[in-house]
Amino acid sequence: MDSGPSSSGPVLPSQPRRSLGLLLGASAVLLLLFLGSPSLWTHEGRWAVVCQEMMRSGDYFHPYLFDEEYFDKPLLSYWLMIGCARIFGVLNEFTLRLPGVLAGLLAIFCTVRIGTRRFNPTVGLTAGWLLATSFFFIYWSRQACSDMLSLAAVIGAAAWYTERRDRPGFVTSAMLFLILAVGGLMKGLIAPVLAVLVILPDFLQEGRWRRHLRPSLALAWIPAALVYLAPFLAANSTSGGGYESNGLVLVFKENILRYFKPFDHTAPFYVYAEYMPLYAVPWSLMLPFVLWRAVRRWRDLSRDSRWVLLAGLIIFLFLSLSGGRRNYYILPILPFVMLAAADWIHHAPGLRRRRVATWTAAFCAAGILVWFGVALPIANRHGDTRLLGEEVREAAEHYAPWPEWKVVLYDTKPQMGYYLNPSVRARRLLTPEELDAALKEYPRTIVVTYAKRVDVVAARMDNAEVLKEKSILPGSFGKPKGAPEAQVVFIPRVKFAVTPRR
Repeated sequence: MDSGPSSSGPVLPSQPRRSLGLLLGASAVLLLLFLGSPSLWTHEGRWAVVCQEMMRSGDYFHPYLFDEEYFDKPLLSYWLMIGCARIFGVLNEFTLRLPGVLAGLLAIFCTVRIGTRRFNPTVGLTAGWLLATSFFFIYWSRQACSDMLSLAAVIGAAAWYTERRDRPGFVTSAMLFLILAVGGLMKGLIAPVLAVLVILPDFLQEGRWRRHLRPSLALAWIPAALVYLAPFLAANSTSGGGYESNGLVLVFKENILRYFKPFDHTAPFYVYAEYMPLYAVPWSLMLPFVLWRAVRRWRDLSRDSRWVLLAGLIIFLFLSLSGGRRNYYILPILPFVMLAAADWIHHAPGLRRRRVATWTAAFCAAGILVWFGVALPIANRHGDTRLLGEEVREAAEHYAPWPEWKVVLYDTKPQMGYYLNPSVRARRLLTPEELDAALKEYPRTIVVTYAKRVDVVAARMDNAEVLKEKSILPGSFGKPKGAPEAQVVFIPRVKFAVTPRR
């Protein structure tokens, strides 16, 4: 039986606490560097608009995406972003993304703790460095969405279980259930389900489950149930909506129903096999060796080495068997992949693997610093949606004061609704008939659409000033984007305009 990894020639300094502080400090730099510089990207716009509407209305239990109730996600991710906005006094890209950064730091810390407890401090710290220098882990931690919050809940539950598995009792069980409940309020039931599945193989070993079956277990779930149900009950008790506005009904629809009978997000079953190597870059280069070792020497591996591999396999299979798939759903597998890679690095005698890992981590950290600290800040000064929003507002105020304008988004992304932030809540339209009605109702209406929908809008606004989203790509800095999904804005040249500002 494999007695565990070799501890000779560590890739990290020998003092664990100082080394952990160095790791978390370096990770914080990578995660926070120019965090608010890039414009909001794809689904970040939804979180921004929902938070903006909550703060505008003072209603924190009924999320609105423009003029529609939007219970697709639980409330806690919005509350965390709004909490950061209250602390810093402003809702912007930085405060919207800060919860993801904190979740990323928590995930790194929990990964180190699992590696330390199950292997040794060297393996734990190495796994933390591997995770912190994975480009797409940093990338997704810097996004204003719930995916990294869900990942942190999964690895957090696994870390708590690892720390307390030999100390069963009320506190151990109640805290684990609370972590699962909070995870369920981040993105949905996916976090608690994945956490239970990765814990289960170890829980069933050596009769460990018998030691946890105590009378106190009958009470330990109650605090977690109250925490999980409280936001839904509060929202339902103050809602005038019907079936589709019931948060618990939508939990069933978005999680359970979508798993077995998906109504969207139907990527092919092999999507995670395609994207797993990408999300693990650069450490995906080690995955073939990790898997080869597992296949050849499975029985010789320690129980903890097998558990880490099983945890990753369970996540992969569970998500692949789901009917609803999107490539980034695989993110919770990353900490377990890095633990398996760190175990492989330190298993072999000698320093070759450790030197390769050290230089690779240093190179990737430098690349991440250059990308987020230099390339993106420069690029976002030349284009993208935030700059377009500034240009639209300046142009519109040449025709009429900003409070007199309304904004509608015709079949496009929500970001411009956030950046324009009109006095009257922006609306999202999906049909030409809705667009006709909006323009007839109020002439001072700014229309935002995709480039591929320009002809539909232009036919109805032939006397409008047209502004186009500018590219941030090196070969076309400051030039209009040519992609079909580029955003285009129509501003009516209102004949009864007030005197332009000087």
